[in-house]
Amino acid sequence: MNSIIEIADSLINTVKESSDFESVKFLKAYNEKDYNPSHEGITAVVDLDTIEKGNSYISRLFKFDTVGEVYLADLTLRVYAGDSVSGDSLTCECIRLKDAVLSADSDGYIVKSKISPIRYESTTAAVYRKITFEIEYVLCEAAV
Repeated sequence: MNSIIEIADSLINTVKESSDFESVKFLKAYNEKDYNPSHEGITAVVDLDTIEKGNSYISRLFKFDTVGEVYLADLTLRVYAGDSVSGDSLTCECIRLKDAVLSADSDGYIVKSKISPIRYESTTAAVYRKITFEIEYVLCEAAV
């Protein structure tokens, strides 16, 4: 697996399939006009915010010169609280989601994670916390 989309999908699908998170509604990146913040419960909006090239290297693997490109990407979950969710419940759910994604990362792609303070989004009149996972991955191709 070397596509950032495959890595992100694998992490999120592992969490989604857990019975611990059956009450959480997961959405891929959305248009704010389509989002209904009055949804009861918790909604996690998943997106790849930034992807940037890091270091490069050349190595001798399998008798061929190969070049490896190291990339960093931010996988974000904007976790929205519905009308019936308290700030404490939102915080607890964010911690549980963060721990679940870290546990799902059996290949060690995540190098750093953090949870933002509670924020207000004026366009949707909703409160949310943002969980960010910094993912490091390598794309390889044969050197010419």
